[in-house]
Amino acid sequence: MVRKVKRELKIINQDDGAMVLDKSRGIYFQVNAAGVIMLEGLSRGMTMDELVKKLENTFSIDYAQAKTDVNEFIDLLKEMELA
Repeated sequence: MVRKVKRELKIINQDDGAMVLDKSRGIYFQVNAAGVIMLEGLSRGMTMDELVKKLENTFSIDYAQAKTDVNEFIDLLKEMELA
């Protein structure tokens, strides 16, 4: 099940991605352009399938790769207790 990301996250867009600040814990990390799309999608409540399709269309990658990327990103967010 895909959950929304924490509301305390602030996304600061940069040239090739974004810096993400977890205001509640005072930590930050950087994501690439695909990470920005996924974070913004999750914050709007997009489903896993919607995220996969968005990556497919934006980066011209196949479904399997897009699905793997979304799963890995969501797993990382869960590990970091951000989703």
